[in-house]
Amino acid sequence: MLRRIIYEDWQLIFPVVALTVASFIYLAAGWRAARMTPKQAERLARLPFDNE
Repeated sequence: MLRRIIYEDWQLIFPVVALTVASFIYLAAGWRAARMTPKQAERLARLPFDNE
């Protein structure tokens, strides 16, 4: 029969660390986007269409 997976206390650190790192990355990207000046946003919006 199948056994249930029993997590040890030390194994809970991996999902917590992964969630923390992912959360930090998304929060940093959101913070950078929120603090972007309109000039920077316009330059980045036109970036794919530059012919240079």
